Amino acid sequence: MTLDLLRHGEPKGGRLYRGNQDDPLTQKGWNQMLDSTQGNQWNFIASSPLVRCSDFAKHLSNTNNVPYKVFKDLEELGFGDWQGRSAKNIGQKIVNQFKVDPINNRPPNAEKLHDFQQRVLTTFNEIVNAKNDYQSVLIIAHAGVIRVIKSHLLNLPIEKMFTIEVMSGSCERFEL
Repeated sequence: MTLDLLRHGEPKGGRLYRGNQDDPLTQKGWNQMLDSTQGNQWNFIASSPLVRCSDFAKHLSNTNNVPYKVFKDLEELGFGDWQGRSAKNIGQKIVNQFKVDPINNRPPNAEKLHDFQQRVLTTFNEIVNAKNDYQSVLIIAHAGVIRVIKSHLLNLPIEKMFTIEVMSGSCERFEL
């Protein structure tokens, strides 16, 4: 099975810890995703329910006549009190501590990293286990979701997920 992981493009509101805040894409963000998917075809598209992912999934599905499904558990990590705030607003030192040790420096009221990992990988395994139905799958999601999946595929501990860079609108391919 061929698996592509597409991060949504730039959302309205700039760079924020938006988590499950439901912000739409900018035109630049939409174009980033169009550029990353140009010339590719899939048998199935899986998407986060947030509009910055699901609107594009619906567009690709309609344009290419490919089935898609929205999976609630592909939603981004819930950032609690950081939701909708920038790194500058939170404090770069605090953000850096979180990235180095996300287990012990979790934002106040944020989703626990192991809970996030479990919900994402449960859905990921459901999608991958349908490989007899689909030769190629596109998952449209968020940086955190993609980091969890890549950590799993690369056998990295979840605590190291923030060492993986995932650019806006980027698409990466894996052979499973």
